[in-house]
Amino acid sequence: MEIQSSMSINGVIKDAKTGELIEGANIYLQSDRTNSAFSNNQGRFSLLAKPPSSKAIADSVLVITNAGYERFKLRLSTRDLSKLTIKLKKRLAKTDKAQQDGVLVTAALANDQRAYGKLMARYRDSIFFMIQKMVNSRDDAEDLTIEAFGKAFQNLHKYSPEYAFSTWLYRIAINNCIDHIRKKRLETFSLDETLQDSEGNTGSREYEAHDVLDPEETYIKQQRILMVQGVIERLNPKYRKLIELRFLKEYSYDEIAKEMKLPLGTVKAQLFRAKELLSNILTHKKERI
Repeated sequence: MEIQSSMSINGVIKDAKTGELIEGANIYLQSDRTNSAFSNNQGRFSLLAKPPSSKAIADSVLVITNAGYERFKLRLSTRDLSKLTIKLKKRLAKTDKAQQDGVLVTAALANDQRAYGKLMARYRDSIFFMIQKMVNSRDDAEDLTIEAFGKAFQNLHKYSPEYAFSTWLYRIAINNCIDHIRKKRLETFSLDETLQDSEGNTGSREYEAHDVLDPEETYIKQQRILMVQGVIERLNPKYRKLIELRFLKEYSYDEIAKEMKLPLGTVKAQLFRAKELLSNILTHKKERI
């Protein structure tokens, strides 16, 4: 087989045991990790890749990775690249690290705060870099990393030691990230983001740059802002200031830490708590602030 300038690789990814379609799996050629694709919510993927210039396509190796599953490699050879079916096997919790995680999870369930800290320290960086690759935004990745750990710790009692803790944690992080991406795609109106043309006119993302809000829309927008500010006012002062700096003044985490003279880790943890409290208020949950 002769070398081609590029090739299209398409297929579907499933759980080898259950047949469940796998979303969020990473697919790339072993010779070029910078060019990759992710499987969608139907387990399907499409990768447009260039084979190594010194080798034929037949020598190219396709690599598929996904949190909690064994790394899968497939030599493309003369296979039909238009309809591959990949079956991934789950990785069992047999390593020393997995066993140590199990001990920490048990301690965390017994309300040992140090155990929570150790689990977060173990996986924070890897979770962050995985999410950053998916959303291509450092700030969003910071928020989503905190949210992923928050969701994991809130549901720690649901974790099953049959599989590695990392399997469970990465799946939560990936699902949370996918939900975030879908939400952003569905957004048609934003109070915070506007478009601006060369003449300085602004409009929401839903409209062309030259469109402007009519008086009724302007009033509705103002009322929404007042409502949000009213909710913020119900927060504890330290949380209120964090929310105002982050979402109204759009400070970075580093800027907030400098402004409030707090460690960066404390800022992230308190912001997560502040957002949780806001959510409880907006959904009419009773919580003492």
